[in-house]
Amino acid sequence: MFTQTVILFVSLVALTSAGQQAVSVEGMVTCNGSPYKDAKIKIYELDTLHDDELARTFSNADGKFRLGGSQSELGGISAQLNIYHKCEMPFYKKVLPMCYYKATFPIPTRYLQSGSVSEPYNVQTIELSLHAKGYDCINRRR
Repeated sequence: MFTQTVILFVSLVALTSAGQQAVSVEGMVTCNGSPYKDAKIKIYELDTLHDDELARTFSNADGKFRLGGSQSELGGISAQLNIYHKCEMPFYKKVLPMCYYKATFPIPTRYLQSGSVSEPYNVQTIELSLHAKGYDCINRRR
C-alpha cells in the first residue's frame, strides 16, 4: 500500500509540473546593411530525440519579424531561433530552390514563461552576412 501511495504521489507531482510554457521573439534581419525580406524564421523547442517547431513566419519588406508559440513539456522547455536565408549565397547556389543558409540562435531561458503568451525576446537587428552559414537543404521554403 505504501509503495502505491508513493507512486501515485510522484505521478501527480510530475503531471502538475508539466505546465504550458510560451516563448516569443521579435527583431529585424539585414543582409549587408539592407532589410532582408522573406527570411524564413522558426522557433524550435529542443528535445533529445526530435525538436518541435513552435512557430514560423517570414520577415517583411522592412526585414522585421515577430513570432511566438507555446508547448506543454515535462520539466520545462528550451528553445532556439532558426533563420533560413540566401544572404551572400553565390548565384549558382541561389538557383537551387530547396537549399538555404541556416543561422541558429539560442533563446535565453528567462524569455521562456509560464502560460500561452510571453513577453518577446527582442533580438534587435541580426546581420545575416556576419553569422556562420550552415546549409539546410531539407527544410522546405513554405
